[in-house]
Amino acid sequence: MGQFDSMFSNEASRRTFLKGAGVLGASGVLAACRKNVQSSAASGPSASIGPIEDEPGVLQLHEWAGYNNKHLYPAYLAAGYEQPEFSYLINTEGALAKTAAGFEWDITHPEAGYVQDYINMGAIQPWDTSLIPTFSRLNPVLEQTGIVDGKQYEIGLDWGYSAPLIRSDMLDPTLDSYSYLFSDEASGKISWFDTPWILQMAAISQGMDPGHSFDMTDSELEDIKNFCIDQYGRNVYNIWVNYVDMWDDVQQGNVWATYAWPDAYVALKDKVDVTYIRPSTGTLAWVEGLILRAGTENYRHAHAYADAWAQAGVGEWLTGTWGYGHSNLDIDPKTLDPDVVEVFGLSDPEASLSEPLSYLDRYQPNRNAYNRAWNEVKASQ
Repeated sequence: MGQFDSMFSNEASRRTFLKGAGVLGASGVLAACRKNVQSSAASGPSASIGPIEDEPGVLQLHEWAGYNNKHLYPAYLAAGYEQPEFSYLINTEGALAKTAAGFEWDITHPEAGYVQDYINMGAIQPWDTSLIPTFSRLNPVLEQTGIVDGKQYEIGLDWGYSAPLIRSDMLDPTLDSYSYLFSDEASGKISWFDTPWILQMAAISQGMDPGHSFDMTDSELEDIKNFCIDQYGRNVYNIWVNYVDMWDDVQQGNVWATYAWPDAYVALKDKVDVTYIRPSTGTLAWVEGLILRAGTENYRHAHAYADAWAQAGVGEWLTGTWGYGHSNLDIDPKTLDPDVVEVFGLSDPEASLSEPLSYLDRYQPNRNAYNRAWNEVKASQ
């Protein structure tokens, strides 16, 4: 289950989220440094691909609702290419199932942790980054998540942290830990998001290495599941799915500690006394990006589209309008709220997104076990 699978269980909810996030101005990633990004990934086999004029030309995009917005690929349309056709995925696991059943697309947009799943079913091919000029300006830490066997299977584009947001007028803001989400000090005032990452956060709060939290043994997962069941019964106010409801609960004082993305801090920091906690022992973070269908007839069109999505101007719009991070390094953090830059480490995003400060989403061979354990936690009350 991905970071958005529970929240965006239908197209309308994702679209509503994206519209509502327009109030967020600056929760995205933007870099101060201006150095070239050199990918270690091998280029795709483009030499044998014919000219773009020989392709059908109408890209088929299997995307999140709202990501058909023309602000995300203006350079593609400006080049004279035809408007892509969009179908909408409900969640990443559902998109995998549709793909396995034969549903066809040219490009889709999963979390990095699912790239290996697409590779395992033979559904995707690597990108030829030499056909994406803007790739050299993308954050190499994020692009590394899309590399499998030395090949760039995903172009990482949007990202965010997953960490505690607390009412710092109610709780000590100096604890520097995921323990806020599992604390008797906030009993009855804790809100979790509907994701198995709660299990990982619980494990990290108990001293587990954040990297190992992605690959717990069966016994470790069982112990953490039981710990979360106990916490759910004693300390948790609710499990949120609608981010607006979570914001309201924090503002009204119903919730003192919640699982949140950076957008919540940006939306609430001028309304109530809140602190966004990025545990220095390691903060979980996610990245999404574009993957290329194996056998696509729009190979060069797809690369032109990816290059358009990767432009700095798109990153400025994405951050300023929806509050999502963008991997382009050419957006000046001086245009952002200095408080946001400091809290989210935007003065040095490569360091901020690297271990041991951040642990990016990754493939989990035993993901089904995590999903089962999380479902048992939810069903326990």
